[in-house]
Amino acid sequence: MAAKLTTRNKMMVVEWGDAFIDTDDFKEEDAKNTRPVWRKTIGFFLAKNQHGITLATDEYNDPKDGVAARMFIPAGMVKRTRYVK
Repeated sequence: MAAKLTTRNKMMVVEWGDAFIDTDDFKEEDAKNTRPVWRKTIGFFLAKNQHGITLATDEYNDPKDGVAARMFIPAGMVKRTRYVK
């Protein structure tokens, strides 16, 4: 039987609209139909404030070492969140 994984921070899935860049040529009228790229990101939940949500991709084994690869998702782009059980 596998050992239970324990973490200091809860895992969260964030569904959000991201900006993108496309280097292909296009017609200016096509810009009217441009939309964000919708994606799901999972990470260790660190904080939420009026500006957005902060996740990390890694937790170090020793809590004094903190976390790594902080990611910030702007609040206005968040569609849905849920914690992973």
